[in-house]
Amino acid sequence: MLVAIGSAKGSPGVSTTARVLAGVWPSDVVLVDADPAGGDVSLLGRTASRGPLDPERGVLSLAADARRGLANDSLDDHLQQLEGGLDVLCGVTSPEQMTGIAPAVPALASALAHHPTRDVVVDCGRVQAGSPVMPVVAAADVLVLLARPRLESYAHLRERLRWLAQMRATSTRRMPALGVALLADSRDRRSLAELAQLLAHEGLPVTVVGQVAEDQRAADVVGGRLDRGVERSLLVRSVRQLVAPVSDLAASQGAVRAGI
Repeated sequence: MLVAIGSAKGSPGVSTTARVLAGVWPSDVVLVDADPAGGDVSLLGRTASRGPLDPERGVLSLAADARRGLANDSLDDHLQQLEGGLDVLCGVTSPEQMTGIAPAVPALASALAHHPTRDVVVDCGRVQAGSPVMPVVAAADVLVLLARPRLESYAHLRERLRWLAQMRATSTRRMPALGVALLADSRDRRSLAELAQLLAHEGLPVTVVGQVAEDQRAADVVGGRLDRGVERSLLVRSVRQLVAPVSDLAASQGAVRAGI
């Protein structure tokens, strides 16, 4: 199963949400940092021995191997393990690097989508036309876009969903099921329902999968900027609630593709 996390504009908690989702995922999983603007995992992540990660081992090294052809389990040779045990494929450090490996991204996408034993959660950053990671988005079983409860965020989300819906309607390629998660204060009980109502009114083919708690302290811990426990944080608890709806949405899309 390939789960892509992204946003319509900016990056409102995408990296944090992807990392936490991978951390609480119930089956064997890999976190992939594929933000085309440059990832943070290799900069802030630490190994079990508290050492730095190797930024050259990850998407860059996998892309180099892609020129010779990739097997479905080729991903494993390029992983590093974060403190806490999560396996990660480190991303590029600049947009220029991603542009340079763009020809290899379709092969990377296939390897991520067809891993024989593991699920994959991918941080895709901003999802837009011309993004070099669009082959990864297209190969995903589900794409979850994050938004904040703001008028401008909803407007950009709506336009991005319209664009994706049009792609699904006109493309002969496989396309992911679409989900939306709201990044908001945990005390905000209204915005999620309002967003669902807005999207339903627009007739967009999207499922609202839940709400991610705005929890900056926990986000700083997850990002490697603070050192403390987060297991019981609002952030982790809220993301854990996304697992079932996201996996169900991905599974339903897989059934459609298989003709079930």
